[in-house]
Amino acid sequence: MRYDFTAMNTDSSVSQQALSLRRWYRRPLGRLLAEVEFLALAEQLPNIFGYHLMVVDPPWDECALTASRIPHHVVQRIHTDPLTEAGLIGDTESWPVMTDTVDAIILPHTLEMTPDPHQVLREADRSLIPDGHLVILGFNPRSLWGVRRILSRRSREMPWSGRFLSMHRIRDWLSLLGFDTLESRFLFHRPPVQNTRLLEKLQFFEPRTQHGRMLLAGSYILVARKRTMIMTAIKAGRSTSRQLFPVGVPSSSQRNLRRAG
Repeated sequence: MRYDFTAMNTDSSVSQQALSLRRWYRRPLGRLLAEVEFLALAEQLPNIFGYHLMVVDPPWDECALTASRIPHHVVQRIHTDPLTEAGLIGDTESWPVMTDTVDAIILPHTLEMTPDPHQVLREADRSLIPDGHLVILGFNPRSLWGVRRILSRRSREMPWSGRFLSMHRIRDWLSLLGFDTLESRFLFHRPPVQNTRLLEKLQFFEPRTQHGRMLLAGSYILVARKRTMIMTAIKAGRSTSRQLFPVGVPSSSQRNLRRAG
C-alpha cells in the first residue's frame, strides 16, 4: 500500500539533489560506502524495538533493513523513481505521519539535502514516541571528504554540492531537542576517489575496531533516543493502539494527503 503526500512548497532543487545522490551511490565509491553503512545499520537495528520504523528518502535503491526487529517498515521519498519503491511520497521537511506514533526513524544523509535540517529534526522529534530512536547517517566534513567538498563547491553533483554537518553539531542539536546520544562512530576510512583498484588497495585504512578516525572517515552513524518527558496514565477501556497515518481531519503538517493505491 502506498500513500501519496504532495506538499504545497516542495523544493525542486531538493528533488534534484536526491536524484544526484542516488546516482552517485550507484558508482564504485558510493557502492563501497553503502556496504559499510548497511553493515553499521545491521549492528544497530537489532537493539531497537517497536512497531513502526520509518526511513526518510534513503539514497540507496534498496534499503537493507533485514536486521531490524521492528515488523513495519515505511520508506518515504521525495519523488517516485522506477528503480526504487516507496511507501510514502512527500516533503523531506513535513511528513504525513501522526504525532508520537513512530518507534524509530532513519535519516540516511537526509540532513545534507534539505535547506532546513533543523526542521527535519523537529519533524523527527514530533513523530517519534517517547523513548523512540533516531538513527542518522551523515558525511564527515572534518576529513579528506570535507576537503574534496570545498574543492568541488561549484559542482552541482551530490554529495559535494550538499551541506556536510559534523557529528558534533548534530549531537548538540539533538541535545537541545531532548535526545540522548547512545552511539556515534565514524565510517569508511578511504579517500573520495572513484578508482576501484585504488579503493581496494587502500582497504588497509579501515580500522579493525569500531573506533574510527575522524580525519580519514568519509561518513558517520549516530544513534539517539528521545527522552521521556511526561508520564500519563491510560484510562481504562481506552484503546492503546497507535495509528501511523492520519485519519479524519489532518493537521497543518499533514495537508494534501491522499490515497495513491
